[in-house]
Amino acid sequence: MLHDVAGGVFEHFWLKFPHCDIHLAITSDVLHQLYQGVFKHMVEWCQELIDKEELDQRLRTLPPCYGVHHFYKGWTSLGQIGGKEHKHMARVLLACLVGKVPRGVILAYHALLDFISLSQYPTHNDTTLEYMQQAIKDFHHHKEVIINLGIRDDLNIPKFHSL
Repeated sequence: MLHDVAGGVFEHFWLKFPHCDIHLAITSDVLHQLYQGVFKHMVEWCQELIDKEELDQRLRTLPPCYGVHHFYKGWTSLGQIGGKEHKHMARVLLACLVGKVPRGVILAYHALLDFISLSQYPTHNDTTLEYMQQAIKDFHHHKEVIINLGIRDDLNIPKFHSL
């Protein structure tokens, strides 16, 4: 490997730029990072706490509300779930769980859903960043209930580590 035929990069192009922090240039993708990464796990955990039929029944019985999608057939009838569907699902998830799952699960889910919602703001200031940090702190404070209920053995999930 005298001439490095494999093509490795030994000196990154941004090293000589004095005002460049490459880590600030990398942004998360709300759809893939939060909805298909974090929220997808939350829905899977719901199905450990409530069977699919009961969750669908709770979704069907939610009263219609302006600006909130009503899942007349529940979630199990959904085929391919995109970003728009994930957003609609996140808006009604807590309403379906109240009274059926332990309070700690509600608080952990509430914190994650707050974080997901706050992360979609077009701009942030010190106050909104503090809200996001508090939401993550609240999740970490209540996440043990998910492990204690036997839903997961651990929360070593790559998408959660990057929050």
